[in-house]
Amino acid sequence: MNMEIEKRLLQAFVTLAEAGNYRVASERLFLTQPALTKQIQAIERVFERKLFIRGRSVQN
Repeated sequence: MNMEIEKRLLQAFVTLAEAGNYRVASERLFLTQPALTKQIQAIERVFERKLFIRGRSVQN
């Protein structure tokens, strides 16, 4: 597994974890939601697993 992760991807992960939802995190990062999703998917490919539960019905 290649553990080299760009700083911007780590920042996206931390911001999303703190915010708890994609809309708020994307606003904090000045990104669109699709751009944030792509960054999170890149991290998930590195770790070969899903890191966040997605969906409209997910409760915080």
